[in-house]
Amino acid sequence: MAPDKPDLAGPGRFCGYSPIIDLLPGERVTLGNGGMHGGSFRWEGEFGVLDVHGIGWASRPKGGATKQPTSKGHVRFREKREGKHYVVAIWNGRHGAAYFRSDRPLSNAQLKAIDRVGLFDENDASPTGCDFRDGVVVT
Repeated sequence: MAPDKPDLAGPGRFCGYSPIIDLLPGERVTLGNGGMHGGSFRWEGEFGVLDVHGIGWASRPKGGATKQPTSKGHVRFREKREGKHYVVAIWNGRHGAAYFRSDRPLSNAQLKAIDRVGLFDENDASPTGCDFRDGVVVT
């Protein structure tokens, strides 16, 4: 991630594009790059490190879905290997998706962290209760 980007430290609600994460104490987000329909960031906490790419106008991720939805009701996709990385995706069934990348197979702690992530898409109203949004502390 770019060194000139701010770290956003929990606790607080981070509203990315499209992931929404209620950061716990000790967790932080370092912003990466953003574009018209998505953006990337690094999410760190007791679970380790995940590089996240969120998309607000996505199609269904490729691959097979797990049987159990996330605690937020999103479809979670089985882990797959992409080059040197391991990736798990979640999708809200419409246009919101997020891809979580790690250099190693994702741990149970990382999967539990992903389970806490909400999603919105471009058709939704802006998320509420955001303490941090795209690098800005909301006051």
